Amino acid sequence: MPPPPPGETGLPPRPSDNFGGKKSKSRTERLLAGGILAAVLAISLSLLIYFRPSFGRDLINAAMNAGHYAKDQVTEFVKGRSSSDETLSGETEEDQTEPPLLETAEELPYMDHSPQLGDISDMTAEPIYPPQEDAVYSCMLDTAMGPLLYYNQGDIRWKEYLYGGQDRLAKYGCGPVCVSMLINSFTPVSVSPVEIADWSAANGYHAPQSGSYHGLIPGSLSAFGLQVESVTDRTADNARSLLNSGHVLVALMGRGALTQNGHFIIIAQLSPSGNVYIADPASYENSTKEWDLDQLMGELKKSYDSGGPLWAVSPASGDGEQAQ
Repeated sequence: MPPPPPGETGLPPRPSDNFGGKKSKSRTERLLAGGILAAVLAISLSLLIYFRPSFGRDLINAAMNAGHYAKDQVTEFVKGRSSSDETLSGETEEDQTEPPLLETAEELPYMDHSPQLGDISDMTAEPIYPPQEDAVYSCMLDTAMGPLLYYNQGDIRWKEYLYGGQDRLAKYGCGPVCVSMLINSFTPVSVSPVEIADWSAANGYHAPQSGSYHGLIPGSLSAFGLQVESVTDRTADNARSLLNSGHVLVALMGRGALTQNGHFIIIAQLSPSGNVYIADPASYENSTKEWDLDQLMGELKKSYDSGGPLWAVSPASGDGEQAQ
């Protein structure tokens, strides 16, 4: 067989060689068709806007509504993710809100007193919890000086707080709690038992594993503007006289069941029957009862340092009679 002429391979042509022209033509046709379609749409839109001017406004409003809808959907999605994250972590906004340490005296209920006579054996240095151990005590009681905001060592807001960094207020906090009641009620200063516990520790009045040194009573009350004096005549008659003259008494109980560490209470005022009402920081129930003043005077701790075991408190102006 003779060889093929120069420039010829003798092989059939490749398919691409036959369609190169058609492929180029198709691209041109598509570009031309797209241009015609764009022109037709532009002319149609112009005519529509010309004969119906409100269409442009409708088109803009539709676009704006679509944007608002998209924004709302994104916001709801973000909120949903946030709620889901809180649920998974076990923390919600409500969980993170702690109860306040202080409340104002406005509109707080007054403690209901009963004619029941208190028993000294029921007085302890540690709080007597009500049936619910997560109590928040918010109430007032009358005293010879005026309304007193009652606080309790077992209050959930501070019962686990460490006095001096080591002693739970629930067990060792009767001193700071009594002091905070008096300061909150009879001075312009608002303080919590936690703040007084910190003040006490910073000023050397915290007695580790024992509560507070007796000097806390005169030291703290005078520092916050109250007049406090040692009562040397610790008879029931003298105590009645002081209550009648507008004093309240801070008493350090320390006999019977209280011989180990002692326990601070506030003797608030005389009852109609001639007994007294007290504010016991360890027992709300004890604070509702009447108490025999002669018995309380007989149960004072036999310790006479820092003016104890009995102090008379009055406003800083000294309106009350001189304590004896």
